[in-house]
Amino acid sequence: MILLLALLLISDGVGTAHCSTVSGNSTDMLSLLDFKRDITNDPRQALGSWNASIPHCEWKGVNCSLTHPGRVTVLNLTEQGLSGSISPSLGNLTFLETLDLSTNSFTGEL
Repeated sequence: MILLLALLLISDGVGTAHCSTVSGNSTDMLSLLDFKRDITNDPRQALGSWNASIPHCEWKGVNCSLTHPGRVTVLNLTEQGLSGSISPSLGNLTFLETLDLSTNSFTGEL
């Protein structure tokens, strides 16, 4: 019985260790992908690296916290020629300290 319990605990730990390519919370990655979905024009391919196969902390314009791995602290997409609306999901980036979307052509309200 004890051996069975030990095997269950070990297998549960192994199963959860590889559940995501994202360090920590996946909320930030999903919020950034929502933002990307609302972009209608990306002439410089600034968001080309933004996909789930690459950790979001390695995406162009994204910097993450050193003390809270996986949490976005900086989003800097200045002068990329982006157009579209700014997704309200950026409000889910609760560790965001710097947001620079200047010199783009966004529409709508934030």
